Amino acid sequence: MADAAIADATPAPAASKVSSRAWVVLAMLTLVYTFSWIDRFLLIILVDPISRDLKVSNTEIGLLTGFGSSLLYSLAGFPIARLADKGSRRAIIAAAIGTWSTLTVISGFVGNFMGLALARFGIAVSSAGCSPAAYSLISDYFPQARRGAAIAVYSLGISIGMWAGLTFGGVLEDHFGWRSAFLIVGFPGMIVAALFFLIVREPPRGTFDAATEENARQYSLKEAAGHIITHPSFLPIALGFALISASASAFENWVPTYMIRVQHLSSTEVGSVSGLLQGVTGFVGTLIFGFAADRLGNRDQRWYLWLPMIGIAVMGPAILLFFKTSGPTAYLCYFVAELAGSAFSAPLFAAGQMLLPPRLRAVGMASMLFVLNVIGMGVGPFLTGWLSDFFAARGAAEGLAPAISLMQLNAVGGGICLLYAAARLGRPARA
Repeated sequence: MADAAIADATPAPAASKVSSRAWVVLAMLTLVYTFSWIDRFLLIILVDPISRDLKVSNTEIGLLTGFGSSLLYSLAGFPIARLADKGSRRAIIAAAIGTWSTLTVISGFVGNFMGLALARFGIAVSSAGCSPAAYSLISDYFPQARRGAAIAVYSLGISIGMWAGLTFGGVLEDHFGWRSAFLIVGFPGMIVAALFFLIVREPPRGTFDAATEENARQYSLKEAAGHIITHPSFLPIALGFALISASASAFENWVPTYMIRVQHLSSTEVGSVSGLLQGVTGFVGTLIFGFAADRLGNRDQRWYLWLPMIGIAVMGPAILLFFKTSGPTAYLCYFVAELAGSAFSAPLFAAGQMLLPPRLRAVGMASMLFVLNVIGMGVGPFLTGWLSDFFAARGAAEGLAPAISLMQLNAVGGGICLLYAAARLGRPARA
């Protein structure tokens, strides 16, 4: 049974205690994650000037912001995660942010699409060193009953990064140009890399897990793959997560470009509006749903899956209404879509952590991120860009509105996967 991997008769040590150092480490992890998302959404707000200067199409941009980068990120995640399950997670994360920050600076000097692609793909590979190791660190600094909240705080890096990347990226582009924007954003990340290595300490493995043979053992690559693949709920959760993300990223990655091209707003205006809506709603929603998942999940752990299903039931219709309305009503739909879209990240990552033993958590998260990034962050933006070119060639204005709307069908499939996973999980014991 799936819940056998969750519950154990042997209590974990210090199951409810969280040290002050844990909160410091969590703050540093959130800062690192913020820089990861600043870089992603910096490129998104710079799509239009880069497209003009380097003569690239929506499909090519979709390759950079979506499938190409996400595939490399996901593939690189497996060997890096294996290192994280065996070695120093602190060193891996510090090296990752130092590398991707350097490549962000290099992005400001490229002269053609190929140069930009190589820099972005390098950023994708180095970024794979962040989240699998970070989730593993969180599980050793926070007990299971507090991990949903801890992961929600870590996930705030997405919202803060979205806001900062869109807002400051738009201002920097309008005042200094897109090349300078990459330079100005890249250098601080190098400082954060050094601070992270100096401040964070590597904790013992399985600090808050029951002292069982399964939790203490090392897994071979074959054993790790078998454990993850045969788990009755883990892969359905990962696939559901990915399909929901494909719908959400189609909107988040392309709506700034839609507003610039169709609504004729400036980069600064779009960066301010999108940064505020995506950043603030993500910040508030991630905290609310992360803490709610812990509170409700303490009674029934299926709430870690039910909350995301409620969120997507609201997100899809709100996105469709955004393109059918205008003015304040459209922005209200934008707000609701982003708030509802923040319901799935923290609960689903927390669910993935609680289903796996300590020495499999980095590889397990790499597996979840592989599915998430290839389908959600990869196919989602890329397919949206391709569909927009397809619809534009047949007379649709820019083609982005019908492309993004059609992509919302993925969320329906994601909800079905989560419903299946919840049914397989059954009704487990209290956390």
